Amino acid sequence: MTTIIKGHWRNIRVLAEVPVIEASYDRIKDWEMDPRGYFLIKVDREMSLIRVAFCALPGDVMQTEITGTNALDIVNTLIREDMVSTLQHAADMGVELHKAELALQHGLEYVQDQALAFQPDDRIDSPP
Repeated sequence: MTTIIKGHWRNIRVLAEVPVIEASYDRIKDWEMDPRGYFLIKVDREMSLIRVAFCALPGDVMQTEITGTNALDIVNTLIREDMVSTLQHAADMGVELHKAELALQHGLEYVQDQALAFQPDDRIDSPP
C-alpha cells in the first residue's frame, strides 16, 4: 500500500516498506582531509560577523578570508568559490558555521570543533 504525504511543493509517495538506516559518524575515524584545504572559523563580536579563513594545501597558506552573518550565505560562498572538494567537508562546514551563527546571535562562546554550551552562565556577556 502506498501512502501520499501532502508536501509544500509536491506530493510524496511513501512505499509500504521504507528501509531505515541508523545514522552514525565518528569524527576521528571517518574524517578525511579535504585535499583543497581547511578553514579557521572565528566569531567577531565587534563587527557582528563570522570570519572564515581559507588555508590552502599543500603548504598551509592562508589565501582568503570570507565574512558574513549567517551560515547559509558563507557555506554557499565556499562552494561557489570552489574552496571545498568533498561533500563531507561541505557538510562539516555547514554544521560548524551554524554553530558560529548561533554563538554570534546568542552571545555564546564559539570554539571550532567543540560543542556550544547553552547554559545561561556560559554567555560571554553575562556578569561573573
